[in-house]
Amino acid sequence: MQKVKRPSARRREHLTTRLAAAHCQVSIPTLRRWIRAGELGAHLTPGGHRRIDLDEFQRFLRAQGRPAYPVGPEPGTRVLLVDDEPLVVQMLHDLLIDGPFAIEAATDGYEALVKVGTFRPALIILDVVLAGLDGIEACRCLRRMPETRDVRILGVTGHPSMVPVLLGAGADACVTKPLDLDVVCREITRLTRTTVPHSLTGREG
Repeated sequence: MQKVKRPSARRREHLTTRLAAAHCQVSIPTLRRWIRAGELGAHLTPGGHRRIDLDEFQRFLRAQGRPAYPVGPEPGTRVLLVDDEPLVVQMLHDLLIDGPFAIEAATDGYEALVKVGTFRPALIILDVVLAGLDGIEACRCLRRMPETRDVRILGVTGHPSMVPVLLGAGADACVTKPLDLDVVCREITRLTRTTVPHSLTGREG
């Protein structure tokens, strides 16, 4: 079973340039130009990667008149990754870990439904082809249950012909494999921007 540790609160205080660019709906080179021009502050990690402090990014967004970056209550916006390919899970985990997200993973549809009950995610990134209960049926199950009806679902498939089927089963959006991480970032930003906290007893006030 693929286990992914939740990022600590400290790790969630900064963003990658990819996540920041996706939120602003601009290219990564455009975001880097803002950084070089001093409009947006950033720092380098020991590995040479740019990171943007969340407070600095929110300041920049206010100055630009752009929507604030969506940050859920601690421990962050909960995202459940459901895929039986460890490399895909790790890729998505690496993409999200520097954002304001708490992350869990499941490798099949049945495990996903269990994790939904215990982890209570706001967003599920759900692969179509899974052992046991596939992504289509898992999606239908989630939409049938009142307590999970409004959870955001981003479908993932290696077969473009399956996109309409997954959307028909209740997915909010779909991306195709091989994954374009810029597209994935945009969809995650769009879907989490409109999420609300969930609980198994209904919406929280």
